[in-house]
Amino acid sequence: MNKIMLPVWLPLLLVGHAAFAGDGHDHGEEKAAATVNSPAAPRLVMESTQFELVGRLEGDGLHLFLDDHASNAPVTDASVELEIAGQRINAEAEADGSYHAALAHPLSEGEYAVMATILTGETSDLLTGDLDVHAVEAMHVEPATATSASGWGFLPWVLGLVFIALALVVFTLRRDRHQRRVQA
Repeated sequence: MNKIMLPVWLPLLLVGHAAFAGDGHDHGEEKAAATVNSPAAPRLVMESTQFELVGRLEGDGLHLFLDDHASNAPVTDASVELEIAGQRINAEAEADGSYHAALAHPLSEGEYAVMATILTGETSDLLTGDLDVHAVEAMHVEPATATSASGWGFLPWVLGLVFIALALVVFTLRRDRHQRRVQA
């Protein structure tokens, strides 16, 4: 009885095509790329042995988070005063435990030295740092040049794999036919 034995790897090739998603099935890659490539608001980070102050420039001011440096616990009952670009700003405590420092004048593009005076019931501290304000165009990151499956960038790889698979199938079938001739 002549029996053709297929190689063990052949079923893997037949189901391997399932890994390629078609149009409309990006599984969030484009959304993730848009998130990574979107411009970030300018950030401010200042720390000392007592406090850590982190801020983000948002529209009319800075949104600030003040933490105890040792425990990383939020400090919600402090008096926070900022000096930036010639403006003295008293930050107001927000309901969520953060602070908001409203700017009298918007900041133009450039780098600004920032000084923060922190006063709590037990301690006081002076923090310094820099805020680098970018234009939106300068913050934009160009998307990666890698092509997605919907852009047909995978086609040469698929064609190469199909060619290799067909060559292996032909080789296996010829070898089996040759062995059957030798046995007969």
